[in-house]
Amino acid sequence: MKRYTQRPLRINRYFTSDRKLMDDSKALFDYWHDRVRLKNSELIASPGHVQTQDLRHDCTNYNDLWRSPEVQQLDEPERSRVIAIIKYECTAKVLQNRAGRLRDRANELEAACNEQDQQKSKLLGLIKVLQEKLFGKDKEIKRLEARIASLKAENEAFRSEAEKCKAQVELVKELEQLKKKYNEVEKRRQELAQNNKSLGGRVAHTKRYKQQRDEARALIEQQKQQITTLVQESQRLREENERLNQKLK
Repeated sequence: MKRYTQRPLRINRYFTSDRKLMDDSKALFDYWHDRVRLKNSELIASPGHVQTQDLRHDCTNYNDLWRSPEVQQLDEPERSRVIAIIKYECTAKVLQNRAGRLRDRANELEAACNEQDQQKSKLLGLIKVLQEKLFGKDKEIKRLEARIASLKAENEAFRSEAEKCKAQVELVKELEQLKKKYNEVEKRRQELAQNNKSLGGRVAHTKRYKQQRDEARALIEQQKQQITTLVQESQRLREENERLNQKLK
């Protein structure tokens, strides 16, 4: 196969007759990692599910990188290997950024719930004062007061758990997509360079991802059960609250 005599200086040193340079995969991964650029931050931070391929094409410069002259003028199998690395780096970078944004959103929601808890405590204090002035301190009033406080606390807890569960579900989906894409890149890498052993650290990193994914799945399943129970209990408590309010009128 005819080879081009001129190549860009930036990556030329990775594709020479020297096999040691060709096997320097860490340096090659680092090279393309530094050239990935993110864009369309609104789509990255979208709370709804976004396909990984949409994130890669619409939120990174993936298309510009793999179509660049310094990639297209490479011979096979070098070009395919570089494109696979570019695809992985763009995918990993945008998913990492999205995961961080989702975690920040979950923290914001938790802070908002804490603020609502404080307002709820003040409201309960006011309700207590009013009830004491209107009805005295007999046992029936105390029972009703405790029941109202319990209903409000359980409703707030349900909303907080639902928001956190939603963010965790989205994160697990993104991690699963990343694992699938990484496996495709790894398979292609093994076919092109079986003697490449420098990716051991990245394989270990993928195992940690799998462990985190499994733990997240277990946590989500547990929270799903809790949410189902909370929804049923919330409905029952709302009916009970309505009956109690009617009784107070």
